[in-house]
Amino acid sequence: MSTALPWPMASTFSWSFAWAIALSSLCACPSAYAQLAFITNQGTDTVSVVDLRTLHPEFEIPVGKDPAGVAIDRAGARVFVTTPGAHGLSVIDVASRRVARQIDLGGEVLGIARDPARDRVYVTEWYGQRLLAVDTRSLKVVAEVATGEVPAGVAVSPDGSWLMLAHRDANTVGIHALPDLESLATLPVGKAPFGVSVSADGTQAFVANVQSNSISLIDITTRTVTAEIEVGEAPYAIAHDARRKRLLVTNQQAGTVSLVDLARLKAAPAVPVGEYPEGINYSPTLDRYFVATWFDNELVVLGAEKLDILARIATGDGPRAFGDFILY
Repeated sequence: MSTALPWPMASTFSWSFAWAIALSSLCACPSAYAQLAFITNQGTDTVSVVDLRTLHPEFEIPVGKDPAGVAIDRAGARVFVTTPGAHGLSVIDVASRRVARQIDLGGEVLGIARDPARDRVYVTEWYGQRLLAVDTRSLKVVAEVATGEVPAGVAVSPDGSWLMLAHRDANTVGIHALPDLESLATLPVGKAPFGVSVSADGTQAFVANVQSNSISLIDITTRTVTAEIEVGEAPYAIAHDARRKRLLVTNQQAGTVSLVDLARLKAAPAVPVGEYPEGINYSPTLDRYFVATWFDNELVVLGAEKLDILARIATGDGPRAFGDFILY
């Protein structure tokens, strides 16, 4: 992995001035900045901002050390980035494209997800085995509970009534009620669960089991594991395409994305995307899949119909993009 940036950072007066003029013409609402991707780059301690309509990398924002997870508040005004090396969160102001605040959470935080019903994000703390609720307005921790061993990915239901997180070293997932974080259930899944996703209707959850080379499907009503489906080597993150009733799963060590048919409960032949794919999102508006390839320093764009590679967009060094990184 090269440590060189693929385009200049926005540090010159002319570049900043041009952006100031462009931003001043936009309304202060999420739609003004729609279809931007915020890609965490662990190797350069930056976040790449990519315009998904033009497929153009705009610039990089310096953040805290080792950025990994990413979530965007429900107002579309702030981007929250987990920075394990800085033991906290970098908070990016979308309008100014700058870090407005670094929040110290006292541990190596990783997974993060926004609450669609409240001004909150939920953060997993890797070694301290904690789940934290952070108010996105006051930027303070408002709730905290203990978790299973080594909490990783976290995802929130569409109605904000519950969340699920993976306990990597316990081989389980936990379901917690919101907003009080009360534990509702702990379920055994495959080995080393990591990325978690929730279906668009909130009836199912999905978890990637890194060391089992599988994903687990979970029925939320019955709180049971309904299927375990084999995918590629070292699955990491999952995106749900409700339109086609399929899942997209990044397989780190295989360099592929698996497509899982939810009706047939079977994976189709995997699609090669690049070296060490990690974060993945689906944009229903653009009808495209976006995959961060950690070792290639790229954001790969896949067409949803043909699964063809439409573009490879340069990022900073070591893109992770673990979480929901697209601003709609």
